[in-house]
Amino acid sequence: MKSFCLLCWNIQKKSADPRFARAFEELWLRYRFEIAALQEAALPEGGHLPLPFEGFEAAASCNLRLPRRRYGVLTLSKAPMRACHPYLSGVREAGFATRKSALLTHHDIGGEAVALLNLHALNFVPYRLFAQELERLASFLAPLQSDRLVVAGDFNTWSRKRQGVLEEMMGVFDLERVAPSGAGHLKAVLGKPLDHVYVRGLAVVRAEAVPTAVSDHNPIVATFAL
Repeated sequence: MKSFCLLCWNIQKKSADPRFARAFEELWLRYRFEIAALQEAALPEGGHLPLPFEGFEAAASCNLRLPRRRYGVLTLSKAPMRACHPYLSGVREAGFATRKSALLTHHDIGGEAVALLNLHALNFVPYRLFAQELERLASFLAPLQSDRLVVAGDFNTWSRKRQGVLEEMMGVFDLERVAPSGAGHLKAVLGKPLDHVYVRGLAVVRAEAVPTAVSDHNPIVATFAL
């Protein structure tokens, strides 16, 4: 039986922090994840990856660029990455005037195709714009042909309405939410968890939320069977 492990983590722009490097290495040594879907990654301009990410293929979709740094979602893969498609939200967040980013990547897992959407969803916008952006994201996903799909990230689902419209969209694509053990470690606002993993065409072997002391979010680690 072929399987692979996924790490999903909002790392709060800590890519260059030595404490993050140690935590990331410890997680990799413990779980040997083939793919990492990171949100709020901070990357230096010039194409060089931070030290803990060496040895992975990498693709990023950045929503903010500064003279020496760029920020966004970052997908790392030990398996061959066949293609990547960056995405920026059509709506900007109030007060920040920045868009949010997502990245669709295609991976070869032991000769089998798996697609991953790594997403950091809009936060500081009214519900109407949050729902509107999910509709736009659905149009982005609609042409996808892969039967095996993972959607993972920080969805900013801090209200029942936001979680409800997200579940509706995931249902359209036959995606089911992964229920990790240790869910109490997930970052929550108003009692609602923000980080999720959804899956289609894969069996969940195990999943857990892992406590760390590096970011204000804790990672989800999930193993899937093809």
